[in-house]
Amino acid sequence: MDGSSWEGQCKRSWEEGFSAELAPLEVAGGTARPTSNGVKSSECGVRTNKIIGLVLILALLVGTSFASQNQQIAQKLLALEKIPGKFTFIVMGDNRSGDDIYTKIISLAMDRKPDFIVNVGDMITNPGNKSQWKNFWTLSKPITVPYFLIVGNHDVHRKALFSERTYKEQVDLPGNELYYSFVAGNSLFVVLDSVLADHERRITGEQLTWLEGILLNSDKKHKFVFLHHPLYTEPGKWYHSNDCLDIYPQDRDRLEALFVKAKVNAVFAGHEHVYNRKKVDGILHITAGGSGAPIFAKDEDGGFYHFVQVTVDGDKVRAEVVDVQGKVRDRF
Repeated sequence: MDGSSWEGQCKRSWEEGFSAELAPLEVAGGTARPTSNGVKSSECGVRTNKIIGLVLILALLVGTSFASQNQQIAQKLLALEKIPGKFTFIVMGDNRSGDDIYTKIISLAMDRKPDFIVNVGDMITNPGNKSQWKNFWTLSKPITVPYFLIVGNHDVHRKALFSERTYKEQVDLPGNELYYSFVAGNSLFVVLDSVLADHERRITGEQLTWLEGILLNSDKKHKFVFLHHPLYTEPGKWYHSNDCLDIYPQDRDRLEALFVKAKVNAVFAGHEHVYNRKKVDGILHITAGGSGAPIFAKDEDGGFYHFVQVTVDGDKVRAEVVDVQGKVRDRF
């Protein structure tokens, strides 16, 4: 039987199935069955049996991998939930294309011994690029505490096929969603997806409904929200002015009203490669997008590389903004 004939017969054997009524045929090397179209399946059977076995092994390995990954995530979250008393966390973001700066930021951040780190997005430059993800994780090896990532427009984009699937393969996500929440000590942490297809730069639809339930049903003392695109920008000073959540002011204002109602302490974002702090309706809005990507703003307008360290100590929350030279640039 030539190669093309074998391929055609095997394909039909799979499509049509084997006849259960026909007796087995004795063949060299084992037992085969005639297929329903009368073609002996000895050649097909040996190969298909191996394929089936390989598929089952791979499925078992993948299932085990996912189960192990889910268990690791659950263990991380449980450990954070049980943090007693005082704890600290680091916020950084927009490290893409700035490996040297990102490496320095990580070193300075880990010197401060945080309990966990949050990255507000744009970890890579080209959405879905696996080699860039590999490089990101290589650079991130010094981070030995839980590392929570927020999806940015350079990580996932609807025009980049399979970029969301790649993101989910690369990132530990509770429930495998791009928006989720977790608890650390006496505080609630909520991660949002501002690049959701057909909802870019908006928190609407099912995500908003989910968010309302999470925030309004929580009894935690402090509430912190993270997303990639900020709610407010500085027109004339920033590169992405009026190109964040502010391009949909009604949706943005509805989201802000929810934050006020739920008594959110602070909202952290990136996208703009700057540091900025402003208070709106009593809520702190922090832009922390200076971990490596090109800086476009002037230094006095927040155009410097940095990270933010937040300390939660009972009823009190305080923070320091540290630049890439290790200098404290702001306290609040």
